[in-house]
Amino acid sequence: MEWFHSTEGDKQERPQDSLASSHEIQSTFAEQRHQLYWVALLITGDHALAAQAVVNASDLSANSSGVFREWLIGWAIDSTVRAAVREVRDLISASASHYADSSSEPSDNDVLSDDQIGSLVHVDPRDIIPALDPLARSALVLRGIQGASIADCALLLDVPRRIVAAAYCQALRWNSERAGAHGTPKENGIVSRL
Repeated sequence: MEWFHSTEGDKQERPQDSLASSHEIQSTFAEQRHQLYWVALLITGDHALAAQAVVNASDLSANSSGVFREWLIGWAIDSTVRAAVREVRDLISASASHYADSSSEPSDNDVLSDDQIGSLVHVDPRDIIPALDPLARSALVLRGIQGASIADCALLLDVPRRIVAAAYCQALRWNSERAGAHGTPKENGIVSRL
């Protein structure tokens, strides 16, 4: 239980030692720019908007403090996702009407496996964008890749949970059909999650 009782000096040193500097934050955006752009492109469906989302996320992050080093990549992806969603909020809202009569709900276990994510990352975005609307693509990124709950997706996308769930089910159906058509493995991968 010694770890539970730290000294006052430990409390002051640890946060400073484990927090990323603004330079480290910017370096993460630079090093991960292809991955961040891919995520933003899936959500926005537009090259210029995706590039702008990455720039906006990076610019907003330049003045950030309190980000732990070990969370930098996930934090950069989350910032980019939020910026991309802001870029196409109206398109996401318009897409919601397509799911008004749907009743399908994925279970809590319906996030993509590491193999599925690895397979999806290798798909040309030009094949994904026309196949899925902005809401389904956003749900695929948020729920399927990032593992956010349907409730968290609904909050970020400003769309009712039932609608997000239906859009995510559509994305899962598309991904399953795509994987089946190409004989893509579905389980037990060693690809790092985005």
